[in-house]
Amino acid sequence: MAELPEPFADLEPYAGWARPNERERLQLRLESSLAQLTAFYQAMLPRMEALAGHLATYPVDDLPPPERRLLQLGLMFMEAAVCVELFKSPDVPDSLAARHMQVYTEGIERETGAA
Repeated sequence: MAELPEPFADLEPYAGWARPNERERLQLRLESSLAQLTAFYQAMLPRMEALAGHLATYPVDDLPPPERRLLQLGLMFMEAAVCVELFKSPDVPDSLAARHMQVYTEGIERETGAA
């Protein structure tokens, strides 16, 4: 059964990367290798404009489940992008490891329908 909207069927192999909140996205990022993050990033990058355009046709606070997962996939792309483009690592180099951080954004994600 498809988890993403039909126009994004090519991204189904990455549907498991759609995580409902920042804490889970950070955890996935840290558990992934740079090679895995890079593969995800490369699959998503050419689809991001279409993804944004598709989601713009829905009210963000009332997304159907497939569109909600697509939004979550886009948010995970942003997690991967900073690792691939800037950090060259799943975590921020030369800093306090992310596992020491506490994430408090679920309220915002609920308000925007991302969670």
